[in-house]
Amino acid sequence: MSEHPLVQAYLADLDRALVGSDPREHQDTLDAVREHLEEALGEEPTSDDVRRVLAGLGSVDAIAAGTTPVVVPPAVTVLPAAPAPGRADPGALVALVASLVAVLTLFLSPFVAIPLALVALVVAILRVRRPSGRSTLAWSALVVSGTTLVLSTVLGLLLIAVGDSSPEPGPVHSEPAAER
Repeated sequence: MSEHPLVQAYLADLDRALVGSDPREHQDTLDAVREHLEEALGEEPTSDDVRRVLAGLGSVDAIAAGTTPVVVPPAVTVLPAAPAPGRADPGALVALVASLVAVLTLFLSPFVAIPLALVALVVAILRVRRPSGRSTLAWSALVVSGTTLVLSTVLGLLLIAVGDSSPEPGPVHSEPAAER
């Protein structure tokens, strides 16, 4: 029965018509129609028998219309808000200003420049990692703050290592003056 060309064509059309239906129901419908055809047609049906049984089943579109369609949730794409064109990213701007202040305080007090450069570096990294924050300003803040952090750390370590190398006076011993 299933080898009859009309049955094969009908099942292939039905399979195509069921493409938009629930996958489990798609297979169940095909199996049910195939089983019905086997029972209704027997072992060696004539072409007229096949046409009569297929006409009784109805069109493949009518069968497919009775199945549950696949519900595909709409794709929701949330894009991060990008700064308006021509306007600077305020976070990157703050990081760059903090980096520049750290550069200015570098030689006055590297111990103030270190935490300032560290904060600027963290803010710059966060701004660069944002999809909308890959601006020249954010990258500039990253480079300046990273360089300042390295330089201020090296300068601070040198100041600690060198320290105050002037000799400390020891206890004063007074010796009695020799009589003359």
